[in-house]
Amino acid sequence: MTQIKALFFDVGGTIFDWKNTAKRQITQLSTKKNLPIDADAFANEWRREMFKARAEVAHGNLPWMSADGMHLAALESMRERYPLLNEIDDLMSLVHDTWHQLDAFEGAAESINQLRTKYTVVVLTILSWQSIVSSSKLAGVQWDGILSCEFLGYYKPSRQAYLKGIGLLGLTPDESMMVAAHETDLAAAQSAGLHAAYVGVPEEDIVFAGSTQQPTYAFDYTAVDFPDLCRQLGV
Repeated sequence: MTQIKALFFDVGGTIFDWKNTAKRQITQLSTKKNLPIDADAFANEWRREMFKARAEVAHGNLPWMSADGMHLAALESMRERYPLLNEIDDLMSLVHDTWHQLDAFEGAAESINQLRTKYTVVVLTILSWQSIVSSSKLAGVQWDGILSCEFLGYYKPSRQAYLKGIGLLGLTPDESMMVAAHETDLAAAQSAGLHAAYVGVPEEDIVFAGSTQQPTYAFDYTAVDFPDLCRQLGV
């Protein structure tokens, strides 16, 4: 194996626990407005509708926008099914309160710091740059760089998103490795020539990329959690 120089991390659902953050935010609003809501179903549907918006952007059916715009479009599409949304004056505030203040999984920040002692560790995400900067600061996660697909012209899992990301660091695919808790993200990275490392997290992201059924793939590394990933990568 060619020496791996950089790790490209997915973060939404890998480093950051978007689901429980979303559930907490919508539950607080539900209590405030005295309108009951199924927080788990709401969180999953919000994620699923965002991926639908992303697909429309990728196919040119919607104008280019950041994930914040996609999350807002998703909420707009959910108004009829969730009356609580009609009681919120500014839906973008819910986007910011959720996706710009994401909770990190336990051990993630410490493991990223360990990995940075040996590798260049960079975010490669569909989420907005602003959301990851804000969430990382709140959670104490430090990166060598943050690449949001909103600036690349392609959204993962497009092959070009991975190639443009590594190209910005002056690397070749075999010098790069994608790290994620999502098998489809890793498989797409592998199709672009990158190495791939799967890391297990406490909250399964069953709606990643709009898919609830994923085949089993073979990756370069498969870790049960962040400490295991660090051990396998020699830090």
